Amino acid sequence: MQKRVQKYKFIFLFLIAILFSSCKEDKNLKTPLEPTSGVTYTDPISYLNSIRMTSNLNILSKNEILSISALNHAKYTYENKIESHDESPNLAFFTGQTPKDRAFYVGYNSQISENLSINNIDAINSIDNLMSAIYHRFGFLDFSIDEIGWAEYGDDKGKNYVYNMGNSKFENFCKNRISDKGYGKFYTNICKDVKISIHEDKFKYYKILNLTPYIVYPNSNNTKAFFSREIPDPMPDCKITANPVSIEFNKFKSQIKMVSFEIFEDGKKLENTRILTKSNDPNLLLNDFQFALFYLKPFKFNQKYNVLFKYIQDKEKKEISWDFTTKTPKNNYFVVKNGDSLALKPDVWYDIFIQPNDCNDVSNLYNFSYNPIQKVEFKSIDTNLISIKINGYKNFTTKIKTDNNKIINLVLTQNSKGKIDIKILASIFLGAILLIYFILKKR
Repeated sequence: MQKRVQKYKFIFLFLIAILFSSCKEDKNLKTPLEPTSGVTYTDPISYLNSIRMTSNLNILSKNEILSISALNHAKYTYENKIESHDESPNLAFFTGQTPKDRAFYVGYNSQISENLSINNIDAINSIDNLMSAIYHRFGFLDFSIDEIGWAEYGDDKGKNYVYNMGNSKFENFCKNRISDKGYGKFYTNICKDVKISIHEDKFKYYKILNLTPYIVYPNSNNTKAFFSREIPDPMPDCKITANPVSIEFNKFKSQIKMVSFEIFEDGKKLENTRILTKSNDPNLLLNDFQFALFYLKPFKFNQKYNVLFKYIQDKEKKEISWDFTTKTPKNNYFVVKNGDSLALKPDVWYDIFIQPNDCNDVSNLYNFSYNPIQKVEFKSIDTNLISIKINGYKNFTTKIKTDNNKIINLVLTQNSKGKIDIKILASIFLGAILLIYFILKKR
């Protein structure tokens, strides 16, 4: 009998705790910000072509052969859990060591380039991430490509995306398998058949697909606010920065000399920046015509920025200015710091961006603690960016603790639909337990 009484005492205390937790209200809760509206894309090639058109570049046609080579590599990287443009013949699903080898394997005849995105939630997000990665951005904004194949491979938890880009003029030339004749300079190793030679004049002509003098990026109202990861890494001493700002000049124009590269927010110059050029690129991938500026903090969401690039070309001082606006997360969202408490409605998806204290302050792991009668759904979207949905009772708190010691409290502002008010429910059970307790005590 004594054990039964002790059991009811425990239940009694538990219900008291629930009752008090449901009555507690935090008056200092952050409310969510609303996302901005914009054009929504579902097809990655349409999205990429919109980016290229905004940059005054030609659009890319889809090539099915390149899509097959892209699928082969997406499967290889996913199944072998590898992030690399190279493949090893010792591993499953090998189809060629380099991107061009894999394209040759499936019947393409000329050189290609490749972009690879690992563990993404969808194709559009993969392009946003690649466009924020400076070396891969220049690949997508190449002056000399006009066709592309793409593929995805994975599951609902994450997929790998591969994009293979080529030049149809070179492809048709190589497919004919006839070398150029005559006098002058010739190039080989352009085609799958390395012995096929192409005249220098034709080689240059085939690469001139765009006459636009330069490309600037970002250049729209749909700009991702931050950058966090690329292999090879252009910012090896930082884990998160703003989306880099870049300009690339057409190689068929005169050489230029940079004078200054600046970015402004509401008229104020941002000082904490770093400029990458061919001379200081840690990976030696930038050429004489490419320049990138990194602000060492994420940009603000839904914020307009102005850029000014000054340079000398043909002994003449010139300048280029443009602007762009960052986009917001897709859902109602919060920008948070350590210790913040957030007001959430139940059964609604919210995005949460954890503002870093510096360019190495990133969250990789998230630990959740909450009442067992609640249900919490969670998705990791990007670096420091998560989505969350909670089913439960008003004023119940879900605590998030990150691996970089950030604590965020999520508080429901109302009950989930169909749930009885927890205070009423707890009071009923409390009364019942008290009644049983006193009956047992009299025996």
